[in-house]
Amino acid sequence: MMSQNSLKLSALPALMLFSGLWGCPLKAVAQNVGEINQSISERKVLSWESPARLRGTIRTEKGALKIGEEGFEFRSTKDRFFKLPFVEVQTFFLSPRKLVIETFQNREHRLPGMQHLRFDLERAVPPEIAAELSTRVWRPSQNAVPDPASKGIDIPAHHRTLTGGTNGTLRFSDNGIGYVTDVRGDSRSWRWADLQTLSDPDPYHLLVFGYRDTYTFDLKAPLPQGLFYRLVDAVDAQDSLQHGQRPITQSPGNAEEHLQGGRE
Repeated sequence: MMSQNSLKLSALPALMLFSGLWGCPLKAVAQNVGEINQSISERKVLSWESPARLRGTIRTEKGALKIGEEGFEFRSTKDRFFKLPFVEVQTFFLSPRKLVIETFQNREHRLPGMQHLRFDLERAVPPEIAAELSTRVWRPSQNAVPDPASKGIDIPAHHRTLTGGTNGTLRFSDNGIGYVTDVRGDSRSWRWADLQTLSDPDPYHLLVFGYRDTYTFDLKAPLPQGLFYRLVDAVDAQDSLQHGQRPITQSPGNAEEHLQGGRE
């Protein structure tokens, strides 16, 4: 079985196929896939911390949360201290001032289920820290802190929800797909590893099926068919490396029900 680091490094050549999509006459990309997907030895040092509140079932603890090279550390004002290595993280949800971690550890006091850690952050998480954190937790996660300054192909879009929706911009880059909106809590950044499949019932709709969430987009400009196929190829390349199987690209008929509104 391949190690986690070997898997990441082997993904780089396969994802080079995606660099060809930038011939599409929308917006040039300033960085190629080799620059964005850095090797393990070249990646940025991960170091960030913030005053935080750890919310429990009964009480809330004040303290400081640190995200570093080895994982998460929390030290409370009452001198309680614990570390959580990245390998012990099943998945996480990250917004600018909130972090929820689902671990592989059992809940305390013999309660059923796995342990969830919920942090309210005093400092907003920068997009570059959010992106780097996503690369350290190789399993699918939910990153709600996309980088609005990143480079890629932009298409204005409307995200459908049960209450109406939000307006923003879809961005396609070598690193994945991002949705940037001014509406709090609705932005997303999907790495290829976070995506299960994509569907385009027609040039004005795109369904993004992530392992942790699903978004239905009404596009305000058409999605070129060539670009869509290259997106699917990038998801396919990542999925083949991780799971050894090809994701199924949904047909317009199978995807139509998702266009009736709502986010799963």
